[in-house]
Amino acid sequence: MIRTFLVISSALAVLLGVAPAASASAGPPFCKGVKHCVFGGDAGQTWVHVSASKADAGRVAARLLRNAKDVHRRYHAPEWIDIWVIKKGACWRKYSGAEIKPSRGCTHKHVERKLS
Repeated sequence: MIRTFLVISSALAVLLGVAPAASASAGPPFCKGVKHCVFGGDAGQTWVHVSASKADAGRVAARLLRNAKDVHRRYHAPEWIDIWVIKKGACWRKYSGAEIKPSRGCTHKHVERKLS
């Protein structure tokens, strides 16, 4: 009877969002502190597309690399990070949510690093 009570109360806690397992479903913070950022991929290789001006490209890429190293320390994934700083405007609209590699004409900066 006690086991039944514990199982039911645990299930209710998860459904109501009281348990930490329900609140930990937010993704890893690759884009923390960066506007206009999307990411995807898997545990082996993760890509990040971000929109920035030419003057801010280096600063934004460095911030994303620090975020990726922090995510790697915390979750032990991904092994590789592929950061693309894309020009604003039409290039961002074309490549913002796509998993395809942006063209050289639309790219300010490209950083690819092995994190492990």
